[in-house]
Parts: sequence; C-alpha cells; structure tokens
Amino acid sequence: MTPEYRIEAENHIKEYFKSFEDIKEILNIKCEETFTDLGVIVNVWNVKTKNEAFWVVEGEETPMNLYTHNANYFSADEAYSFHMGLMQRLEKRQKNEFKHIIEEIPLNIGHLKSINRKLNMASEKLSIDLEPEEFQSIGLLCRESLIDLAKELCKRNPELVKEKGLKKSDFKGVANAFIDYYIPGSENSDLRNYSRKIVDSTWSYNSMILHSQNKKYPDAKIALLFTCTTVSLIENLFFKHLGFDQELACSECGSLQFELIEYEKDKIKQVCKKCDNEDLITFAEE
Repeated sequence: MTPEYRIEAENHIKEYFKSFEDIKEILNIKCEETFTDLGVIVNVWNVKTKNEAFWVVEGEETPMNLYTHNANYFSADEAYSFHMGLMQRLEKRQKNEFKHIIEEIPLNIGHLKSINRKLNMASEKLSIDLEPEEFQSIGLLCRESLIDLAKELCKRNPELVKEKGLKKSDFKGVANAFIDYYIPGSENSDLRNYSRKIVDSTWSYNSMILHSQNKKYPDAKIALLFTCTTVSLIENLFFKHLGFDQELACSECGSLQFELIEYEKDKIKQVCKKCDNEDLITFAEE
C-alpha cells in the first residue's frame, strides 16, 4: 500500500463514518491486513471510536463496508471472508436480475429473427467488461441489424424496390422510401420528417461508433438504443400503414375498450365498456 493510497483511504473512512450518527469520534485507524487471494487487493482496517471498534473492509475493486467487533467478527480474516462472500452474493443477484438494454423499449420485432438475434448479441456484449476498442463491435452489430431491416423491407414490397431503384444494403435509402410509402399524405408530413431524422441520426451515430477507438460504455449503449428505437419505429409505421391507427373508438369518450354485439343483419352494436355508450355499425352492401 503506497503512502498516497493510505492517506486517501483513511480520509474516505473518516467521511464514511460521518454518515452514521450513532458512531462517536474516531480515535485510531490502522490497516490490520491486506488480502490478495481472490485476485483483487482488499484491505481490512481496524477502526476504534469512543464507543466501539469496527472492521472496515475496502479496496479499489470492492465497495467499502464496516463490521462491528461485537458481532462475532473476531479477526480481520473473518471480516474479510464475510465481506467478500456478501459481495459475491450481491454480484450474483445483480446478474440474475440483469435486464438487457433492449428491454427498455418495446421492439415488436420477435418475428424478425435475424435482427432480434443481432440486437440481443449487442446487448449481451454490453453486459460484460469490454476494452475500449471492443465498443466498435457494438456499432458493427447495430449497423448489420439496420441492413437486415432494409433487406426485410425489400422482401415485403419488391415492386417498390424496383420502382425506386433501391439497393438492399442501402439502409437509409430503403428506410426513407418505406417511410414515404407507409405514411403518405400531408397529414403525416411532420411524422415523415421526424422519422427520416431518426433514421439518419441512427445510421450516422453507429458509423461514428464503428470507426472510433475512444468511445466508452455510454456511447455504445446510446448507439444500441438508437438502433432499437429505429427498428421499432419502422415496424410501428408498418402497423400504422396496415390501419392499426384506425381502430373503432367510442363516439362519446373515445375509449377503445368495447364489445361488439350482433344486432341484426348487416348491423353490429358497439358497446363501450367505459361509459356504456352504444354505437350502431352498419356494413354497406357491395
């Protein structure tokens, strides 16, 4: 332990003890033992106060915690063993409760297996320790996911692809063409504009991550969030194109929660579950 580290650690311990109102003034601080058997340096300090004595366990790679001498921690070794066991259990629980970043937003892409797999791979990479240059691989996986999305869109409407002279690998060109196709009309002009900006920003940011060697975890996470958002956006524009934004709604309160009851031939009664309003739906004969 260097003198500089000792002074810094002692200051941290003093600050740490200030957060406990029932602990009296510190009388003496001494590093009792240093352990390295688990591959990390962990120090156990013997701290005496006016009313009690404590073991304080800390290290550069482990959180600081204190254990009273009066709680069956008779030695520095016992305090160290309990502390590291506790940290391992907490780390295990954290891993079990870990949520992939792609669970932070609704993707609606379970059926797009190739894209879903690549985004999951990128998410799993972000859940482990990476070297700085490895963050570039996140940008690569995100770009490959966007290209796969372009290929999927081209499969859905080969006529449009032929008409526009699109290349399947040109994500921005394909995405913008399908944005125009999915949400045409002046009433959707603002949405088209915002959607194009998201597509352009996502592709450009992922390219920056791919070609930069000084990006860090937050940068890669943002790239993945941009990608997930863009994939989800295009899919939801597709749902809008299919007419999911034209669902029947109550004429009184606007609720979409209703039940349909057969009324008579070519007529159905729509009963709102919120306000009990009844609307009569008539089907015109072809």
